[in-house]
Amino acid sequence: MRQETDRLREPAAWALVGFLALQLIVDALRVFLGVGSGVDGFRARAYGGQSALLDVLTPVLLAVAVLLTTHAGSRTPRARTLTRAALGVLAAQAVAGLAVALGGLAYEGGGFADIPAAARVEQTAVNAGVLVLFALCAYFMIVVLGAPVPPTVTRGKSLPHQEWPSYAQGVAYQAAQAGSVPAQGMPSGTRTAEPAPTGTVP
Repeated sequence: MRQETDRLREPAAWALVGFLALQLIVDALRVFLGVGSGVDGFRARAYGGQSALLDVLTPVLLAVAVLLTTHAGSRTPRARTLTRAALGVLAAQAVAGLAVALGGLAYEGGGFADIPAAARVEQTAVNAGVLVLFALCAYFMIVVLGAPVPPTVTRGKSLPHQEWPSYAQGVAYQAAQAGSVPAQGMPSGTRTAEPAPTGTVP
């Protein structure tokens, strides 16, 4: 069961990032180009589109997509690519949201009623808080991209052996050369040199 759910983590994360990117494109076309909006004037569309382009759930969902591939188990093969894609969507929406926030702040209303300055300032304060959340999520993704990738071992292949002996093996070999203890790791049947007897030969 665990292995089956691990296979779905990366596709689910890509689907989430793709959905948010598509939603960003649709909202940007509606606000900036007026596609399907029926509202004349950029400032009027910007004031009405602040909740769409500055949605507080967007950075949270992008962070969830990154967490699915990096922290919800072993790191997936394309986790770094997905993190870069999520960071790109987040940056694009932050720029679009900033432009919409400035356009909405300059909109004084029209048609049936005017929008008081206090309401516009209040909405701008909310937008600033959302942009701070965007910045925090972007910092999190940058940290994830800067983290070292753990080495992976291919099935059926072992890591290369060390060519140099360890310190303990070196000490044991020197002791064996001195004749005190047999050397560890030496081929069987190898005899070590015995120390010469001390004293005067008759």
